[in-house]
Amino acid sequence: MRMTMSGDLITTNAINELIEAGIDKEDARLEVSLFEEAAKDDKELMSFISRRKTGEPMAYILGYRDFYRDRFKVAEGVLIPRSDTEILVETALWFAGALDFPTGDILKVPKSFNDLSSLNIVDLCTGTGCIGISVYNELLSKGRNVRCVLTDISDTALSCAKANIEALSKDKDNIRCFKEDVLDDQSKLPEESFDIVMSNPPYITAKDMTELDKTVGEHEPHLALFGGDDGMTFYPVIAKKAKKILKSGGALIVEHGYDQGEKVRNVFTEYGFNYVTTLKDYGGVDRVTFGVR
Repeated sequence: MRMTMSGDLITTNAINELIEAGIDKEDARLEVSLFEEAAKDDKELMSFISRRKTGEPMAYILGYRDFYRDRFKVAEGVLIPRSDTEILVETALWFAGALDFPTGDILKVPKSFNDLSSLNIVDLCTGTGCIGISVYNELLSKGRNVRCVLTDISDTALSCAKANIEALSKDKDNIRCFKEDVLDDQSKLPEESFDIVMSNPPYITAKDMTELDKTVGEHEPHLALFGGDDGMTFYPVIAKKAKKILKSGGALIVEHGYDQGEKVRNVFTEYGFNYVTTLKDYGGVDRVTFGVR
């Protein structure tokens, strides 16, 4: 953390610069306080401010983003975790009988009919690994025997996920990640071997890609955002793959856009999933669809 006799003046100037760049006053105060904690001196602090003024996301500047119960490393070229995605984590935990205080739409999801004292889980399109690692750690804390696999096509994402496994996972022996294109029919994942398949795939439509906030559109990887013209490219492929790799009674849980719930439910139904339901996130927006093989 930086130490300086002129700290108050520099802090005030930094806040004012962010406000002039179009950032809300209260947000500017919070961001500057986080930058002050991370910066080793005033020079680095002001470099953080300069980067932020260009629209660079906070997470890339700080090098981390808090998600669920942990602080995940984030790097340029990797999708930044969002709090909206935490509903996916909680849905998986509820299905596995490992969520103590469910609220909202999670109560619409059935608990597994299978014995999940030991289970295998996989997180497709893992990015930072935040979904898979969060579910893995929580299941371990509940005394479960868990094996977890994380996959992604991006070398940058895999490097980030591996760093997060090393820093955060409670048992490094039973979690691994490897490179795989989820759209490729040739998979390294064994059939009928997983109890839960989770994914937050790219789902932004071609139209919405042109309207993304500058902070997202100009900085976060389009590889992790663009889901084809209608945003639905990945869901049929994931449903087909999940049908093969899930055990009978296993769950598929995916994130999607606010207006894609019905389309994703139709995909799940087409591939024979049961108990298909869409859950709203804590902002009241359709966010996750669930189904059982």
